[in-house]
Amino acid sequence: MTEAAQPRARPKLRRSQVIARVSVGAAITLIVVMWVYAFGGFATRQAAAKLDDRAWTQRAEEICQRRNLLLEKNAVSSKDTSDGSPQALGEAVSTATDLIEIALDQVLEQQPPSELDRQLVAQFESLYRTYIEDRRAVAVRLANGEAAELNETMLQGSPISETIADFTRPNLMESCSAPSQY
Repeated sequence: MTEAAQPRARPKLRRSQVIARVSVGAAITLIVVMWVYAFGGFATRQAAAKLDDRAWTQRAEEICQRRNLLLEKNAVSSKDTSDGSPQALGEAVSTATDLIEIALDQVLEQQPPSELDRQLVAQFESLYRTYIEDRRAVAVRLANGEAAELNETMLQGSPISETIADFTRPNLMESCSAPSQY
């Protein structure tokens, strides 16, 4: 055989090349395993904050639908009668916040029967009470004549209203989400 016809021997891989290839192979394997787990039917599809008691969530949704109608009436009334001052806006915000708190209290009058559901509802209440405090702080600043916007408490980089919505959406009680306006 001639020299040109002989197969060339591959050079031996350096240690860093072996480590790089093994690392890439392990990463690809982990990604494939993750996707198989997520979409192969192994992972649970239930939301972490989903309640088992559908009657409780339906009752809450009805209460919040009524609340939202009252909030709309408050917004229209305050626009019609307001002089546009921060104090007038503060009164409207205070009234709306009272309506939100009253509805929350009505929702919480009854508790779901299971302990896990009660724990989730307690977390929901805690989030909402913080949101209400944020609104009350704005109402005070407006009543003092300051220009103010609703600065919501942030949780993990998102406004608290988003975390509240993470509870209301899977429980089919979206009317109970934090109102997007004063």
